[in-house]
Amino acid sequence: MPLLSLAAAVTALLAVAGCGGAPGRNDGSGDGHSAPATASAAPAKKRPAGTGGLLSGGVWAVRHVTSDGHEENLPPEARPWIALHDDGTATGDYGCTPFRVKAEVKAASLTLGEDLEPLPAPSASPAAPVGGPGPCRPDGPDAEKELTGFEKKVKEVLKGRIALSKESPYGETLVHLKDERGDFLTLAQARGENFFATRWKLGAVTVYDDYGPDFAAGDRLYFDFHENGEVSGRLGCNDFTAGATFSGLHVFFRDPVLTTHRTCGKQVMEEEASVLATLKKSLNYAYWAEGNTSLLLHDDLAFPAIESGFMFSPMPRR
Repeated sequence: MPLLSLAAAVTALLAVAGCGGAPGRNDGSGDGHSAPATASAAPAKKRPAGTGGLLSGGVWAVRHVTSDGHEENLPPEARPWIALHDDGTATGDYGCTPFRVKAEVKAASLTLGEDLEPLPAPSASPAAPVGGPGPCRPDGPDAEKELTGFEKKVKEVLKGRIALSKESPYGETLVHLKDERGDFLTLAQARGENFFATRWKLGAVTVYDDYGPDFAAGDRLYFDFHENGEVSGRLGCNDFTAGATFSGLHVFFRDPVLTTHRTCGKQVMEEEASVLATLKKSLNYAYWAEGNTSLLLHDDLAFPAIESGFMFSPMPRR
């Protein structure tokens, strides 16, 4: 498919409204871990032993589920994930049902035990979907039954003592979980513990499986995400700040504002205005930041016709 022109890509991106998602939490980290007051004051984290510490500080998406020797289909509405925390708990979502349980992780095993009260939802939420149904909105009784059955199988694997193993096919990090009945669940890393220490250069807008040309602003267009639920950076010409609420596999931006008032070239200023306008829509983005090689955001629709978003790459902080 030929690349879209920047104007066409930005127009398509701005035409797609946000969509709702699973509720998250107030402080913006969204994975159930109590965030520090500021990013710079973050205490050193104790790395759990599981699979060489891979499960520390990250968010993991459920990629595959095998029950009774049969690989289950992942319903298009489901967004299952899990995160392990230093306080001996695990939070996540079986698909569309959030959970929080006691957790003990060792070098080659994970034990999930007593159910705990879920963490409160954030005080702010993304915009309601208008481009199509959002995640966790089954399209009829059959889809609802499929989703319920899938969640039950995920929940059955995620309890008791679970054996852990890992592999890295094609550079992607996967963790395999096997319960005592022999059922399997595979996790793929959606966000690693170094995510908040990485500066993310915004390279282009995306429209479904296509993307526009690189932004003219180059290295002057970047985001710095912080664990306290803020994002700062530069939109090409001017600096900006915004809230960034992470909720499992989703993130949405709120209250973006420019903090400087510089004037630059026409194309850079037009790009800046387009990105700022998109952030102001509070789209609910599904994100993927496995490792430190790339960050992809796309507005999350359960039955997408056109998904739009942003494509980032890491860059040094100067």
